[in-house]
This record gives sequence, C-alpha cells and structure tokens, in this order.
Amino acid sequence: IVKIVLYDLSILPTTFDFACTAVIAKSMGYEEVMFLVDKPMTTWKYPADIGWRRWANILVPMCRLADLSFSVGCSHNASGDVFGYTTGHVVEVFKKTGKITKLKNVPLTENGYVTITMRQSFRNRWRNSNIPEWEKVAKWLGDRGENVVILEEAEHQPMSLEYRMALYCNAKMNLAVGNGPMVLCWLSEAPYLSFQLPKGPEKEYNNLVQQWENMKFPVGSQLPWKTDKQEIVWGPDDFETITSHYNKHFPIAEKLTQVL
Repeated sequence: IVKIVLYDLSILPTTFDFACTAVIAKSMGYEEVMFLVDKPMTTWKYPADIGWRRWANILVPMCRLADLSFSVGCSHNASGDVFGYTTGHVVEVFKKTGKITKLKNVPLTENGYVTITMRQSFRNRWRNSNIPEWEKVAKWLGDRGENVVILEEAEHQPMSLEYRMALYCNAKMNLAVGNGPMVLCWLSEAPYLSFQLPKGPEKEYNNLVQQWENMKFPVGSQLPWKTDKQEIVWGPDDFETITSHYNKHFPIAEKLTQVL
C-alpha cells in the first residue's frame, strides 16, 4: 500500500514552505503527495492565478527533489495523512527520529562560485534584500577573486527549480536574506549563510520574531542537521554583518591580508 500525504490547495500555501512537508513525508516513509484541487485555490498569500503558477513551478518539481511521486485528487474521497509545512515541523520530526531525508543533490558541471539570492517580493517589502549593501558585498567578493552569481527570487519570472537547486548544491557558498528559495539550502547539503532578521518597522519586526516563535524555531536557533558550512545569521543583511560571517567561514591568511 502506497503511503500518501494530502496537500489541500484550498487551505495550504503554494510557497517554498512546501519543501518542509515534502521532507517530512520522505523522512516518515511516505511515497506520494496528493494535491487536492477540487476547491478554489487559497488566496491568503497570493491571488489564485499566481497560486496555480507557483504550484506548477515550485510544488510539483519539489516532489522530484524529495524523491516523491505526486497526483491530484478530490477532498471528498481522498485518503492519506496531513503534515505541517514549517521549519519547526521538520525539527520536531528530527528530534523524534534523529534524522531527516534531505532534498536530493543536483549535479552541475560548474562549481566553486558564490551565489547571492535577491529577494524583491511584492509581499512584506521591508524584508526585501538591501540592494546597495549586497552590491558592496558582491564587489568585495569579486575583489577577493570569487566568481559571484546573482540570482533573483524570481517572483515574476520563475526559474527552473531543479536548476536553482543545482546552482545551490555546487556553490562554494550561498548568501541571501530570508526568502523562499533558501529552504532548498536549509533542507539539503548546500552551503548557506542566511540573514534572517532585516531592519524594519518595529511592529513588523516584532511580528516576524513572534512568527518564528510560533513555528517553534525561535530567533537564535540553528537547524540540528546543519553542516559546518551552513549557518542561519539572526541579523540584518548589511555589509559588516555579511562580510564578517563570510570571513568566519573563509578566512584570509593574515599574511595575505597584510600584502593586500
């Protein structure tokens, strides 16, 4: 009997958060995700047309990255289980079982570059990437001899999820503010420095802190399965914060610094 996870598109979001559901499903021995499509698409995060597009561009290929099959069905006769879709839900599974099945590594001919993923969303604009600071970071990395690859969150012009995953998997480091695509790194072996607390209006900032608390992954937490090249930075995406954490992972020898 195939173990099936149900994902109701009239209730649950068509965001990168679905990666959490997919990883939980695979970790718990499930083989298939059934998307329930008989009711109107939920609009609490996006208009329905954007939701359907994101379902096709993000959720369906995410099943492949998690090594799950998928199907569509109707809620009145569907049979299966429902899992959460937050980071906290994945951490709970890890604490109970001592392991998770991570998203698959995707090979790529190129490697050794540094990616910067820019968030420029119409939602919660205050959490978007600090473009002037990231431009300084890109120049700083270039001056160090790094090959820098700038990626967009691709809200309006989606890029292949598998190709994005390949870029992350084969990078020397992946840098970004908190955004959807970074979950691909959080739930895989891809390296990352993820800057999760941007500077913003006090009310919105406090709400974001509370949101992490509600997910049972409060500010200051690190993923228990992280590698040495994976770190969540609970601070803003300013030049000093980004470069100091990058230096911590990739220090330049003191002698070389003096020569420069």
